[in-house]
Amino acid sequence: MKISKLKKMTLAALLLILGHNGVAEAQKVSVAGRVLDAANGETLPFANVALMRTADTVFVRGASAGMDGVFRIADADTGSYLLVASVVGYVGVMEPLHLSANMEGYDIRLVRGTTLQEVEVVAEKPLYAMDGEKNMYNTKEDPSIQNGTASDALQNAPGVEVDAEGNITLRGVSSVEIWINDRPSHMQAEALKQYIKTMPAGAIERIEVITNPSARYSTSGGVINIVTNQKVTRNELLCVGVRANTQPNVSPWVSYVYANEKFDMNLYLNASYGQHRGGADRTNVLFDDNGDTSRFQNYSTNSHVRSVGGYSGLNLNWNIDEKTNLVSWVGAYPHWNRREGETKFNYLEYNPTVQDLGYDYTLRGNGSLSWGGYAGAWLEHRFDTTGRKISVSLNGNTWNGGEAYDEDYTYHNTTLGNLQRRSGSSNRSPNMGIEVNYAHPLKNNWELEAGTESNYSNSRSEETLDIADAAGNYQSVYYRSYEGKDRSSDVQAYATVQKRWGGLTVKAGLRGGVEWIHGSYNYLGASSATTFDTSVLAVVPSIHISYQSPTLTSYSLSYTRRESAAEAVQLAPFVRYDDYSYSTGNPALRMFCYTHNVEAAWNKYFMGFGMVSLNAYLRANTDEVGAMTFVGYAPAYFPSTQLVNYTMPVNIGSSHTEGLEANITYRPTAMLNVRLNASVFNYAYNYEGFRDHKWSWSARVNVWTKLWNKVEVFANAHYSSPRLGLYSLTVANKGIDLGLSSDFFDRQLSVYVNVNDIFGMAQWGSNTTAPQYQTTGSEHYDSRFVSLGLTWRIGKMELESKARQGATDTGSPQGM
Repeated sequence: MKISKLKKMTLAALLLILGHNGVAEAQKVSVAGRVLDAANGETLPFANVALMRTADTVFVRGASAGMDGVFRIADADTGSYLLVASVVGYVGVMEPLHLSANMEGYDIRLVRGTTLQEVEVVAEKPLYAMDGEKNMYNTKEDPSIQNGTASDALQNAPGVEVDAEGNITLRGVSSVEIWINDRPSHMQAEALKQYIKTMPAGAIERIEVITNPSARYSTSGGVINIVTNQKVTRNELLCVGVRANTQPNVSPWVSYVYANEKFDMNLYLNASYGQHRGGADRTNVLFDDNGDTSRFQNYSTNSHVRSVGGYSGLNLNWNIDEKTNLVSWVGAYPHWNRREGETKFNYLEYNPTVQDLGYDYTLRGNGSLSWGGYAGAWLEHRFDTTGRKISVSLNGNTWNGGEAYDEDYTYHNTTLGNLQRRSGSSNRSPNMGIEVNYAHPLKNNWELEAGTESNYSNSRSEETLDIADAAGNYQSVYYRSYEGKDRSSDVQAYATVQKRWGGLTVKAGLRGGVEWIHGSYNYLGASSATTFDTSVLAVVPSIHISYQSPTLTSYSLSYTRRESAAEAVQLAPFVRYDDYSYSTGNPALRMFCYTHNVEAAWNKYFMGFGMVSLNAYLRANTDEVGAMTFVGYAPAYFPSTQLVNYTMPVNIGSSHTEGLEANITYRPTAMLNVRLNASVFNYAYNYEGFRDHKWSWSARVNVWTKLWNKVEVFANAHYSSPRLGLYSLTVANKGIDLGLSSDFFDRQLSVYVNVNDIFGMAQWGSNTTAPQYQTTGSEHYDSRFVSLGLTWRIGKMELESKARQGATDTGSPQGM
């Protein structure tokens, strides 16, 4: 009976899903390449590729392409075959192929959009997927955040949290690196926050979360890689828009994009004006050696911040030839703010006699201008189509900031009179770096990647305090005016080796390097400074094992051991004084913290349902550095009989965290998307014989739907339970957001309306439970507000992915 071409392809795909593999004893060869969209050259993830016998179309061997569209069919006999490739939403192909030796760079191009017997086939990509060490959130497939920003998208990535100030943590750890298109962003913290807040989520293809980075990465924490949408069409696009909310805050922006086959550019300009109101309530109690109260403090404060800022960036991408690509970027972000605040401060000092030292306090900012900038370039040369390539990147950035305040104290005890003083701070932190990376696929499914990098940073910070005398003349307070200089440089090298056996991948790596650390701290006007110099050598081994079945089920197991060094400011015995306390470094601090990370993950994609993902992990630390609050009699500049609290870094000794994360996505139809992210973990530590532990959990539920095929509606709810630290406990945080959005005039105009924290429940804070120093309190801000956004597009819509972010068509880094 004659078998039709369509039936042959269907049979091959079915056999591939069932996972039957033919085995022969002849000479073994392999074929590898990519599955591409024939129209735009984009890679197609999760495509099925199979070899079939030409005589009877019996399935021989097959493979499933990874997230990058790369496939490899190994251990095939030499001879002639029919090669079959298919992916949902594309026309499958069947073409003859003769194998006499290993074949690399065999690209398969599929045509998008077809109908079979008048039934339209629509591609459905998993919202969450796993590829090797990466947990991927396919942002492009999530309609609930398309009108939001990168900050909104990051909230939905596995294990990621973004607080009200824009600080990003991964599983509660702040030592996380942000990468853009597979390259470090190299941005200062303030610049990165501005970038994340303004980058549209619709410009993001996916977010890759690497919770247990291999030796390829230098960070001791995690890595979050933001991959932008990368279509290029010869045309131009102008986008103008405005965002505003009831805080109030208003931010107009404009973006211009030009692109052709050889060159593209993106210019983005943004301005913003805003006001921010917040407050805090806190109680501090200090005890003496007998357990009696030595000091009681309680205060409530309200603050009001006005700010004017902007952001400008230019990104250029030049495809020099088919194998060479050059990207360059430059940007600047000025910022002006003025802070005002009022505090009611109740203060009773019990030693040696009871004294009422409470006061009313007002703070008036004089207005401060800060600015930052960044620039860099990235050059990549591809030797052939097999993936062998070399790249060189240069980057630099700087941040210059400062604040100045007038402060008035009105004491409750009138015999103490009033006090006027002025305070100020400034900091400068330039950084630069260079990296060379080389990737080389080898025979028999081996892959080698190696590189070296060097970084340099040199920061300087300064604090000043002046107090008015009886005549109104301001005098500098010597021990409250100081400067610090921190300088570090490093040289590192790394290598990873990867081997694939069908869907099984094993990757081993090793990184080593040396870092030189220098710190210098002194009181202003002093003739000598406290200095600290050291160098550290670190070695990082890693191994990652993953398996992806043809039925879109993924498994992974990984281990890394990291070494993180203490900072110079934590080791130098320099004392920084505050009004009623001080902080100091600890020369006895052990330099290294050793961290063992073990993770196991399982992902399963169910057609017609969605995705289920589970991730279990263990993180064990030796000599972890934490901040500890002690109590003792004050050194110089405090009364000799007064007990004060002081903070000093210490080695915790041992600590460990074990947890389980779950991500469940339910998508029964194209018009409904329900997602649950939940995690539970236990943190425990042993500090000088004192043991403590606590189970914590968090959950986020997102619901999106589309009504009348016109209006998108979403609702988000999140909760994080209190979390344990060294003698500390954070407060719980929760909130619910609602929103509507719609497009008009063939998407030339987009409008959205959101209500943030509709019940005003958001708050932050922590409680301290040290033996002689205990605090309770929380902070809140104007988290409940209504926001409105408008975007008008003029030009080629396909370029919108570049607007406000400067993507490239080669996966090269964004303008960072």
